[in-house]
Amino acid sequence: MIEILESPKYLIAMKISGSVTAADIDKASKATNEALKSNERVSFFAEVDDSMGLTIEGALKDLWNGIGQLGRLGKYYRTAVVTDKGWIATMARVEGLVFSSIDVRVFDPSERAKALAWASEKPEPLPKPEDAPASVHFLQTTNENVFAYEVNGRLREKDIKSAIAAMKPYLEREGKFNVLARMKNFGGFDLLAALDDDLVKTKYKAISKIDKYAVIGAKAWMRNFVELISGLFSAQIRFFDPEDEQAAWEWVGAEQALLAGK
Repeated sequence: MIEILESPKYLIAMKISGSVTAADIDKASKATNEALKSNERVSFFAEVDDSMGLTIEGALKDLWNGIGQLGRLGKYYRTAVVTDKGWIATMARVEGLVFSSIDVRVFDPSERAKALAWASEKPEPLPKPEDAPASVHFLQTTNENVFAYEVNGRLREKDIKSAIAAMKPYLEREGKFNVLARMKNFGGFDLLAALDDDLVKTKYKAISKIDKYAVIGAKAWMRNFVELISGLFSAQIRFFDPEDEQAAWEWVGAEQALLAGK
């Protein structure tokens, strides 16, 4: 069950124990919607009891409600999860990685007071939209069959659409091509942009068109994730440290001719 706890108006605080059903998920969703009516941003506090277990209907309802919240991720400020259950802590940290605009922290039950105090801090105002510079820059190469780019910043919708447009000519050619990606300062990505329909179609088409994919300067989590799913793709994927960039260029069969920002 989910018990809604007393808390500041901008904090949805709950204690989760026993079997969590679809009705419980609805209760939490209703509390969230009510808080958002009078607050620009809200935070969450969840104290998870050892007896907690998610029913099938509860899991499906949670998934459905989660999809419906994607457009409001910017309104969620912090999430504090109090638990000593390893799998729940892992899931919370993964969500913090994927939904990188939300500050997610996991606390041990002995730190409950600390977790509640942290989650109860008043959310900062939503940042004002800025026309930030492009985070994807395309690199001219000495080989027309090598597509190269650099990521410097957070990937947003306009960056992903720009990358799709630049790669399409390579996908429409006969034969395969190689790709080199330089991760100069990868600042995560906007989830809705990553789910863009054109991006999904491009990725699907690229599976059979890319021969070699070199990634320079990838973070550890990115390496681990790609290596986990690499067996699903025919492309050869190799990671290189920044100091080994020359080896990466040699592997894909080209050199950088000029950096052209877009």
